[in-house]
Amino acid sequence: MARAPQEGEEVMGIDWTTPEAIGHAQVVVYVMTGGGMLGKMAAEQPADFYIDARVGRLPYGRREIMKAVGTLKQLVVRAGLDPRALPRMPYLHNLGVF
Repeated sequence: MARAPQEGEEVMGIDWTTPEAIGHAQVVVYVMTGGGMLGKMAAEQPADFYIDARVGRLPYGRREIMKAVGTLKQLVVRAGLDPRALPRMPYLHNLGVF
């Protein structure tokens, strides 16, 4: 599993422990899962997230999705937030894709 940045540590010029950066990571996880309820669960409750065996086709592999969700969970814990009850994901207004 990828190592989450420490508090105040910048990776690619971004401090990933700020609420804004966590919002970006939530959007990444949401898109990787294909959106919908599965994506919302992954983005807003990463500690409780799993991919059910009934899920058909995903835009990314299950392993990559679970790595991204694990990284989001680590970022959230480092920021002092509860990974079971994150703030709502940033609103995606009419991107024409979702």
